[in-house]
Amino acid sequence: MEHDPHGERLDFAPTSGRFMGALTAVLGAVGVLVTLAFPGDYPPQVATGGLLAIALAWSAMLRPRVWLEGHRLVLRGMLSTLHLPLARLQSVVVQQVLVATVDDKRHANPGVGRSRFRAMRKPRSTRDLTMTPVPGEGWTPDEGADYADFVEDRIRDAAKAAQRVPDAPSDVRREWAWPEVGLVVGTSLLFVVSFWF
Repeated sequence: MEHDPHGERLDFAPTSGRFMGALTAVLGAVGVLVTLAFPGDYPPQVATGGLLAIALAWSAMLRPRVWLEGHRLVLRGMLSTLHLPLARLQSVVVQQVLVATVDDKRHANPGVGRSRFRAMRKPRSTRDLTMTPVPGEGWTPDEGADYADFVEDRIRDAAKAAQRVPDAPSDVRREWAWPEVGLVVGTSLLFVVSFWF
């Protein structure tokens, strides 16, 4: 099934980090609540460390996502969102993280990945590295395909479709996530400053 560049965006479900991110955020919130409930028993570093843990858990583990939107592959990372033109996509490989190459520059995103065991076990073929069909290579669902294989193939199909469109976008755009940048910098400074009080 081909991605429709004129339809709605196609989100890929995150494959890792959700449980640990949520657990880290909950533990950070517990640290803040315990410090507020018992102000004399816990130093302020427990609360500020909890706030920093929440900010980092959100930015690093819960925020990263991958999706297709129009003729672009969108990689939402910790502190920014990259919009990569599918027409200029040279390769896409999902190992422990998704790595997309545009103009010989690699862009990684942890939103989609394989477990370390599966990444080490699955050999990468010429097809995986160049996005060029190689006779006899490729996966079929009968060979035990997993979600990462599905993501790779959907992105490759969308890239091939975008290369056939004469006016497909060709620029790489980065949008900074200023709220997350402010949150991480602010909570880091607050944590450091709390050691002097």
